Amino acid sequence: MRTLDQILTKKDYSRKTPASLFYKDSPLWQRLLTIGCVVFLSCAGLGEWKPINSAVGGLPKAVALGVIGLAVLYALFYPDEKRFREIWKPTLLYMSLMVALFFWSIVIWIESFAAVSSMIRSCSKLLFQSIAILTAVALVYLFREKAIELFTISICITNTAIMLMSVPGYGVAASLQSLITCLVTFGDADGYALQLEIHDLTFVFGQMVLYYTVFAPHDTQQEKRKRRRYLLACCWFFLVGMKRSAIPAVLLFVLIALFFRKRKVPSWVYPTVGGCCILFFLAFLYCVRNGIISRLLNSVGVDMMGRDYLWSMANPYYELSITYFGHGFEYVDTIISQWYDAGLINQPFPFHNDILKVFVEMGFPGFLLWSGIQYVLTPLFWQRYADQQTTLLYLCELGYMTVTYLTDNTAFYFWSTMALRLVTLAYAMERKKPPKPKVWMPDSRQEMRDRIHILMQEG
Repeated sequence: MRTLDQILTKKDYSRKTPASLFYKDSPLWQRLLTIGCVVFLSCAGLGEWKPINSAVGGLPKAVALGVIGLAVLYALFYPDEKRFREIWKPTLLYMSLMVALFFWSIVIWIESFAAVSSMIRSCSKLLFQSIAILTAVALVYLFREKAIELFTISICITNTAIMLMSVPGYGVAASLQSLITCLVTFGDADGYALQLEIHDLTFVFGQMVLYYTVFAPHDTQQEKRKRRRYLLACCWFFLVGMKRSAIPAVLLFVLIALFFRKRKVPSWVYPTVGGCCILFFLAFLYCVRNGIISRLLNSVGVDMMGRDYLWSMANPYYELSITYFGHGFEYVDTIISQWYDAGLINQPFPFHNDILKVFVEMGFPGFLLWSGIQYVLTPLFWQRYADQQTTLLYLCELGYMTVTYLTDNTAFYFWSTMALRLVTLAYAMERKKPPKPKVWMPDSRQEMRDRIHILMQEG
């Protein structure tokens, strides 16, 4: 039985992580470290605002390197062998995808004598993807399971700043009217509301809604309050982002997660699901190439907004064959620029179909590498590294993103890449913690006084 001193003594924070925002008595340097990560992430996110993005492109994403730098400094001054052991295997898994894409592209470039400009573009994209992945790993290294909360705070700050900075261009009244119209009509708005269509961050909020709805900790009253608060914030930014196709995807995988969360699933099921996804992708590519998808959607009145035209234009550039080796990473952007310069398309928009894009660029072997690592190897890893709950979270987050892969170009979005890796890894850290000791919690103040009185008599 606990003594009176044990009941009244404050929590021991001697072994806390540098997540200073979560501990009021943390040293100043820990507070500065945490605030620094928030500032770096928020500033990097501001690069998604359309005026900044149009002016400098993806350059602001490099600001996220600051988070990696802070993690390196922390590791140098406070080396922790246990943290390194926890983090190095997931890091290798995450980076294996980038390494596979890079080396397979090298093989293609050598074989096809690719232009230097194409190689530079490819390497730049892979570099930014690597920064996103390493930023996620750095955040989890610093803050473990608290990294999700810190990430959520940062992107909410970013979106709030973008909303406020967009108001002066339209006026307060017009901005409010545009926002109300957007919410009431689920996207039928212009003006101010269009500035809030921040593609990458909006899809990220979909991931966060899924996490906070099903997987976020809610054992204590404090955890329940945080969960509700962050869920409401993420839902708000998700809805004003005007990605209507993503809403049913989130709802679908919330239901799937709720169904399987309490059930014991054989270990072979999740990798098998991944294998079935790959087979589905190949069938999907066949239907795209032969116009079956276009005819089906057009027959039910779905406006494809020119996607079917783009997909058909790609037919001469690839074959559905195991001997098709691809053209190299980011090749699709090259041919789209050529089509635009030739006047074949009005705008140099992407394919809006990442499954087709990856297959055209990486060929059959590269496509199997890309899909096999994500849909088969990674679920197997999370089952062994953590548990089935972590595997379920990863597959539901990936499943939601996969829906966007089929109709959009999110597979290599900077923030979507970061969120998918960060949420799963941080959740795995939470699941790997030893179980919390059961602590007696009184139902009332009177019960507490009675308990203390009994303990004092026993002492």
